[in-house]
Amino acid sequence: MFARIAVDVHLHFYENYDQERFWQALCDNLALGAAERHCENTQLQRMVLLTEAAGCNMFPRWAVPGASAPGGFTFSPTDEPYSLALNRLGERLLLIISGRQIVTAEHLEVLTAGVFPAISDGRPLPEVAAELAEAGALAIIPWGAGKWLGRRGRLVRRMAISNADPTMFLADNPARPTFWPAPRIFRTMESSGKAVLRGSDPLPLPGEEKRAGAFASLLEGDFNPMRPLSSLKKILAQNGRVQGLGRRDGMITFFRRQISLRLRG
Repeated sequence: MFARIAVDVHLHFYENYDQERFWQALCDNLALGAAERHCENTQLQRMVLLTEAAGCNMFPRWAVPGASAPGGFTFSPTDEPYSLALNRLGERLLLIISGRQIVTAEHLEVLTAGVFPAISDGRPLPEVAAELAEAGALAIIPWGAGKWLGRRGRLVRRMAISNADPTMFLADNPARPTFWPAPRIFRTMESSGKAVLRGSDPLPLPGEEKRAGAFASLLEGDFNPMRPLSSLKKILAQNGRVQGLGRRDGMITFFRRQISLRLRG
């Protein structure tokens, strides 16, 4: 079926989160972002890539038959073993794709989802990207404050420009504040017809669960809700047109989050 898809490609769930608030915020934020683009909810598919770091394994808990979450949320299987539907009162609210966040030797992040090779943290970015490409898995490199400057920035640009694989993408997040210009490589990729995706990337800080889904992408194309990741990959390979949902952080929010994160560490 033809659908519009609001997708957050960089979502974390941390143990300190209030789970009911997390799921409610995720549904509400994706719907609000789409509504601001004049996309009716009846036409909307909401979808997230749960990009879990090493040692985090929430998805298998939710995939257990009969699993539920506070607030009346339940989970049900799709035709893909790595995706689930989130439901409440018999209504499917959104689709969750199991994914991974890989930290490379350069301390850059690579996001992937679905079926992907077992890649440990600490390996060079070119090797990680090559293995994911060989497996036909998504390889999404998200922007990070300070991480795309200097030598690492040049590496990301080289990788993005030279890699023609249809499953490799760059992504933005709200932590790139309003005063921080978009990297030139974003414009280069978009002008070449390659989508730049968006993800909310909430932090392991109190109250961050309310940011889930608040920075996402709006796509459109043929979509099978029982095979959401396969559908997403086909749409991305065929159509580089993506609308952004949500807003980037202002200066005060940016510095408050960065300081809180460093104090926590």
